Amino acid sequence: FFQDASSADIRKAYRKLSLILHPDKNKDENAEIQFRQLVAIYEVLKDEERRQRYDDILINGLPDWRQPVFYYRRVRKMSNAELALLLFIILTVGHYAVVWSIYLEKQLDELLSRKKREKKKKTGGRSTDEAKLAALDKNERVLDKPQWHDLLPCKLGIWFCLTVKALPQLFQDARQLYVEYKETKMKAKEDALAKAELETLQKEKKPKVKKPKLEFPVYTALESSAYIPSYDHGTSIEEIEEQMDDWLGGGNRTQKKK
Repeated sequence: FFQDASSADIRKAYRKLSLILHPDKNKDENAEIQFRQLVAIYEVLKDEERRQRYDDILINGLPDWRQPVFYYRRVRKMSNAELALLLFIILTVGHYAVVWSIYLEKQLDELLSRKKREKKKKTGGRSTDEAKLAALDKNERVLDKPQWHDLLPCKLGIWFCLTVKALPQLFQDARQLYVEYKETKMKAKEDALAKAELETLQKEKKPKVKKPKLEFPVYTALESSAYIPSYDHGTSIEEIEEQMDDWLGGGNRTQKKK
């Protein structure tokens, strides 16, 4: 094949070779392998994107260690255990690099602050400032360099050992908390029962107050010494009115005297 062959030419060549290399017509021992290789080549060449990558490899060769594809292909062939080990090594190196970067940053800050204090000592002449600067010099932070025990595996091992060592105490504390919780719950239940019993006893001892019966008032006729005039059936209406006026006039006079 030429590199500038068209897709139609590639299809024709594939059909021609498939008739020759097919296991039914090819009596070679490796006929099946050859036919599979032919199919794989055709699958690559019939796709434009795959053909472009294939042409690029033909021109530039396979990727080297400076290209990400090289590492991707290597990683794809690794097992799960190898991938876990590789990831752990990367994390360990990264953690150690971060620890060193923190240490160097603190060292740089300390150096800059020391220079500032020295400059203040030279420029300022007050006693209070000198005392403050001396106190700062005494209280300088002691920075330790990262050691081997600062590595991530050592940190994880130390953490695991401390956790295992603290497990009995943790179980004991949890058990103590559970016992205390159970006791408080039982006490609250007993208090509630005692309160309910006390309320029932108070209800039983409380005397029943009888309601007083309603007594209706008895009507009694009023005994008055007032003058009740008697009328004769033969008297006229005018005479009765005169008698009433005299009687009413006499009653008003007696009220005024009182």
